Amino acid sequence: MAKAPFNIQDQYLNQSRKERVRVAVTMMSGTKLEGFIKSFDNFSVLLDATCDILIYKHSIATITSADGTFRLHQ
Repeated sequence: MAKAPFNIQDQYLNQSRKERVRVAVTMMSGTKLEGFIKSFDNFSVLLDATCDILIYKHSIATITSADGTFRLHQ
């Protein structure tokens, strides 16, 4: 059975979700959102901020930890 291909996007989102890392999401429009990743799939990210925000991935420019300390485990 073939192993699933390496997917750095899923690894980053999943690790930050599991560790409850506060993330800063910068949208293509320049808008910045902060919160916790609640869930994600191939097309969207559910951000837990003051309310749940469903964000389509094609509208995201960057995602980073809010405090800049998060590192992806390899």
